[in-house]
Amino acid sequence: MFLEGKKPHLAVIAGCIFYGMNGLFIDRIHNMAIAPIIFYRLFFGLLFLFAYIAARGKTSDLRLKKRRVSLLLQGVLVVACMLLYFTCLKITCVSIAILLQYTAPFYVMLASPLILNEKIGKESVIALFIAIAGVFLIVKPESFSGIEFTGTYMLGIAAGLLSGVIFAALIMNVKILKTEYTELAIMFWPMGIALLLLSPFAFEISPDALYGNLKVLIAFGIVSIGFGEIFTILGLANLKAQTGSLLALIEPVSGVFFDIAVLGIGLSSETLAGCALILASATFISLRGSENIKERDRKPSFKEIYPETISEDSL
Repeated sequence: MFLEGKKPHLAVIAGCIFYGMNGLFIDRIHNMAIAPIIFYRLFFGLLFLFAYIAARGKTSDLRLKKRRVSLLLQGVLVVACMLLYFTCLKITCVSIAILLQYTAPFYVMLASPLILNEKIGKESVIALFIAIAGVFLIVKPESFSGIEFTGTYMLGIAAGLLSGVIFAALIMNVKILKTEYTELAIMFWPMGIALLLLSPFAFEISPDALYGNLKVLIAFGIVSIGFGEIFTILGLANLKAQTGSLLALIEPVSGVFFDIAVLGIGLSSETLAGCALILASATFISLRGSENIKERDRKPSFKEIYPETISEDSL
């Protein structure tokens, strides 16, 4: 695939663009609750993933090795992240759900030095605060006014915060799994586990409702889980967890773009400014990452390999 290897930044961005289309599909699905939608999105997406893997002749990559507990954990985290996010969305509002889930880069930056032995660079810290400021503008802070902090509402806030923590864990666990499994296995098995866990919801809708939404559900699975998962995992597996979590903030920007372009939703100056900040942050961190990749792939000179053979007197 053209984004494999040396262009993981572009892979994550491409994956986030595909994930950003979620709103377009949700808007076209009728008479279905969230849980069955998530199940069939996973079902058709997983079928597409398997067809993609088989077409590439890579089914041998799906062989189970060590770290099976980490694979199982990834599947559980996928389900937990989705359910917590939608719980927050239902109790609070879209703005707060997005803002709380995309606190994930903070958790990654705090935990990755301990879990993954990654260093915290000043560039990452700067990019993080720029991006979070952009997210805050996109979700329109004025929508938080008039909120009553009841017990139920605080439950929604807790669910949103936990969805951010779990999203961060998902990103870091990909790096752990990469030491044992290929990207294809990291895509396939957690999605299969998530599908199994959500299977009871498959029968919560009538056959008529399923048939009426079938085309949209198939497209939803292929675009979001299929292409979105392929590109995102290819990127995250080959980037520092801190960098990947920052680039994931492209998703709300792409969501805003599709809302405007397809659904005709108006664009406020705050939203435009927020998108600009996130894109600036992603561009900055991508350029820095590209320089690091070029430096990593550069062939060392003879002097660097054998410094003791070259002295000032010999020049």
